[in-house]
Amino acid sequence: MTKFFLILLCFCLSSCAGYRFAQQDNPLSQYGIQSISIPSFYNYSALPTVGSEFTREVYAMMMGFPSLKVNSGFSNSTDAVMIGIVKSAEKLRDVTKAQNLRVAQGSAPKAIGTVRKEFYIPGTTNVQLYLQIIVIKRPSEEELELLRSSYGELAQKNDRVIFNEMIPVNSSYNREIFDEESVSVIGTQNKGALKKSVKVMAEQMAQSVKEMIMYAF
Repeated sequence: MTKFFLILLCFCLSSCAGYRFAQQDNPLSQYGIQSISIPSFYNYSALPTVGSEFTREVYAMMMGFPSLKVNSGFSNSTDAVMIGIVKSAEKLRDVTKAQNLRVAQGSAPKAIGTVRKEFYIPGTTNVQLYLQIIVIKRPSEEELELLRSSYGELAQKNDRVIFNEMIPVNSSYNREIFDEESVSVIGTQNKGALKKSVKVMAEQMAQSVKEMIMYAF
C-alpha cells in the first residue's frame, strides 16, 4: 500500500511539473497556438496615447514566453491575433475622479490671493480604464473589423475565439500645488504624474493579461 501511494505521488508530481513547464513555456499551446500577432491596441478611452503604452507592456510580457512566436503588428500568417481595445467612460471627468479634497488657499495663499472665495482642489486623482482582450485564431479582415466594434463585446468563446475578456484597471496619483515661482510648473508636473500613472496601469494590465492566459481554463 505504501509503495502504491509513493508511485501515485511521483506520478502526480511529474504530471504537475510538466504541466507548469508547458504553461510557462507557451500557455497558448493548449489551444494549438504557436504564434500570435499583436497589432497596436485601439484606444477608445478619453485619455490619449494610452493605447501605445498598453500595447508596449503587453507585447513585452508576451515575449516572455520562449516557445511562443510573437509578431508586432498584424500578420495573417500567425496562428492567432490578439486584439486590444482600451475603453473608459465617455467623459474625462468620469475617467479621472478627484479624491482627498483640500483648500487651495491653504496650500498656495500667495498664488490664490484673498479675492477668490474658498475653493477646493483634489489631493489625488483616481484613473479608471478598461482593456478588452480578444484572442482569435486566423481572423479575416471582416472579423477583425467586427470584433473591434461595439459588437465585439458580444462575441462568445468558441474553437476560434479563445479569449474575450474585459479587464478593469485603476491607479491614483498625487496632484501638486505650488506657490510663488513654482506656480508655472504645476500643469507640467501634474501631466507628468498622469503619464507615470498610465505607465503603472499598463504594467498592471500586462500582468493581468498574463494571469488571464496562464490560469484560464
